[in-house]
Amino acid sequence: MHQDHKIFIQAIKDKKKVLVQHHDDTGKSTHTKVYRPLFYIPKNGHTGSAHYYFWDGGKGKEGNIFRVVAEQIVRIGQTQESFEPTGFTLVDEKK
Repeated sequence: MHQDHKIFIQAIKDKKKVLVQHHDDTGKSTHTKVYRPLFYIPKNGHTGSAHYYFWDGGKGKEGNIFRVVAEQIVRIGQTQESFEPTGFTLVDEKK
């Protein structure tokens, strides 16, 4: 669980977007972007790490689910930008 876990959970409850700063898979680059928080999967024997899931909203209601390992997250920050989680469409990578 990340140190900013409470911010993530509160953002889900309040339907607010979050500003996430995280390292990429190589650990060499850091990215910062606003995401819609979706859900959290705690560390367990199967996954080995906790994961945070975000909706990387693209065009209109389309977007992709984006997963970040808790250890790759530098910071989760609050925003005042709201979102409506119902009715979004996931983009199929094959299209």
